[in-house]
Amino acid sequence: MQRLGKVHDWNDERGYGFIRPLDASGDDERTFFHIRDYQQAGRRPEQGELVKYDATRQSDGRWRASEVRRAAQPVIRPGRSKPAARPGTRDSIAYGLLQAGLVLVYVAFLVWAIERGKLILEIAFIQIIACIATYMAYAADKHFAQTNRWRIPEANLHLLELVGGWPGALLAQRVLRHKTRKASYRIVFWLMVLLNVLAMAAWIFWNP
Repeated sequence: MQRLGKVHDWNDERGYGFIRPLDASGDDERTFFHIRDYQQAGRRPEQGELVKYDATRQSDGRWRASEVRRAAQPVIRPGRSKPAARPGTRDSIAYGLLQAGLVLVYVAFLVWAIERGKLILEIAFIQIIACIATYMAYAADKHFAQTNRWRIPEANLHLLELVGGWPGALLAQRVLRHKTRKASYRIVFWLMVLLNVLAMAAWIFWNP
């Protein structure tokens, strides 16, 4: 049967949460749902979001939701930040160009340092390996989130970014749409980028 409710508890890291029906009389009617049950392609559920869904009682007596859809569009109030840019929008394209420009400048900087003998060629291979490993880690983490499995700790992802895999992380964020909504993660991510760039610059300019 189709019901109307609000997302009561959503764990974005693990990809599941609960819906509280609007006509619920107690917490025992909380309805479990997984990200695979959410039918709004290109976005994630949000705490307090009004949704309509099909509810089915399972063999253990608990409710499970399917065909979960947003029942109302969010209202952006004055003074509140606008939603994150979606792929294809002008803001998203501009941000993507900025990311690509940053990576190109970084690569050009490394090539210049290698040509001047200030950086050994092996460092470039380490950077490439770190980028590939980081992209694969992002892809695995997204798959784990979608299949309700244990996630890769954020500290591990940040470590890969710090050792030079941040261009791979940027590509994964762009292509996979993963780790793009959590503000605290984004802040630490850009801190890892800054630390890596500063460490590389220090190595190049202070290396005799």
